[in-house]
Amino acid sequence: MTTDFGRRGRTALDLSGKVVVVVGGGQQPGPGMGNGRAICLLAARHGAEVVVADRNLVAAEETVDQITAEGGRAHAVAADVSRKQDCERIFDDAMSTSGRVDGMVYSVAVNPPFDRDTNSMTVEDFDYGVNVNMLGCFHCNLLAAQCMEANDGDTTGSIVNISSIASMKNELGLNIGIMPYALGKCGLNQITELTAVQYAASGIRANTLMLGPIDSVIGNHDSQSLFDLDADAVAAAYAKVVKLKMGRATVWESAYAAVYLLADESRFMTGQQIRLDGGATLVR
Repeated sequence: MTTDFGRRGRTALDLSGKVVVVVGGGQQPGPGMGNGRAICLLAARHGAEVVVADRNLVAAEETVDQITAEGGRAHAVAADVSRKQDCERIFDDAMSTSGRVDGMVYSVAVNPPFDRDTNSMTVEDFDYGVNVNMLGCFHCNLLAAQCMEANDGDTTGSIVNISSIASMKNELGLNIGIMPYALGKCGLNQITELTAVQYAASGIRANTLMLGPIDSVIGNHDSQSLFDLDADAVAAAYAKVVKLKMGRATVWESAYAAVYLLADESRFMTGQQIRLDGGATLVR
């Protein structure tokens, strides 16, 4: 983990010796892979010990199995981030099992059920969506930073909050179904900046990775269910949004961006919103 960046032969994006907590490291059922799982796998490949937290313990354990099958180190913890006590359990577990926290990625998102015909949602479902997308981020940022304060060095930890361009632009449309997600990600953006300011003097960095049309499990499933589109219609809609010739990105582009933010190479970056969106927000 040397910061002698000009040394020839230095290993880039080396996370060896670091413990990284990925909140949302499992994934919902469906074809393909989620951003959280890809981040877990890539962080482990770059040397990190990974704490995989997810509401679905089976999914988290599947991620762990994939990491350990490649020779990496990881363990799973079950947590529903809409509840503060579950957020606390994540970091209590990380400290008791791994002894430290050097990085945290908040890669959680939910779109609660809603009535398409009446464009309505129960208050309970709306609150749950905001609690997962935003309040859980607040708790995890605070708890992660408190763990990182115990670390030595000028750069003591890095927090990466996964946001969405839905917090600033409607790609496919707008209805009550997407509101808890969009509002939650707006709040997450602000939480990142506040965390960055509050903990900068402790050597802790916090940045937002704002994703656009990523070919992920939740991106495909929820785009179809929210807007009553089939897979081809979703693909066509995103093709109009993305400016780059390549089209939609894979979850691995997201994972590499997150690993950069976790690594020492980004140690002078904090409080930033980094858009990984293929140019989708260039024209508003």
